[in-house]
Amino acid sequence: MIQFTNVEFTYPNHRFSLSVPDLTIEEGERVAVVGPSGSGKTTLVNLISGELTQQRGTIISCNTKLTDLRDDARRQFRLNRIGFVFQEFALLEYLTVRDNILLPFRLGARELIQADCDRAEELAGSLGIDRHLDRYPRELSFGERQRIAICRAIVTPPSIVLADEPTGNLDGETANEVISILVENVKRSGATLIVVTHNLQLTSRFDRTIDVGAFVAAHA
Repeated sequence: MIQFTNVEFTYPNHRFSLSVPDLTIEEGERVAVVGPSGSGKTTLVNLISGELTQQRGTIISCNTKLTDLRDDARRQFRLNRIGFVFQEFALLEYLTVRDNILLPFRLGARELIQADCDRAEELAGSLGIDRHLDRYPRELSFGERQRIAICRAIVTPPSIVLADEPTGNLDGETANEVISILVENVKRSGATLIVVTHNLQLTSRFDRTIDVGAFVAAHA
């Protein structure tokens, strides 16, 4: 479960302020986060992951009070409990597809064991990219690169999957396919899924929609 209580966040030297008096996202819930450009969608996601620290209030994520964690513990929390899918994928071009998928373990999520390698291959197979495991991202199509990013996000497996505009550059049909893959795989693992999107046509695929515009206290 994710719980925000009286949370206030302001960027230094900026009038933008996010104010979240009360927000609960249940374990296993699938949530779409919407709002105008610059309204704080990515800020909310970064607060959930512990990438940003609020100035006031309490954030509890996966039974962990993020405000009690030092920077190194926050990093470990993200590696162990959070899976990320970025709009631009953030794949490492000098690593093979296999090693990109297994990157959370290389970064220290926990010790890599054979079962993790097997899971990576299984995920790649379920998303139709298993034949590319020994190739490099630059050799693959846009859609295949997106599938690598999804595999990497759920390989650990995480408690929460955060996807920031994962369909931002995709046509309608491909966007629906990507959301289907995310929802199916997250549902299988029981993780919570939070997707930032500007595409309101996709919101019907989620249990709930959060409009971040309601949390903006001031915006220059």
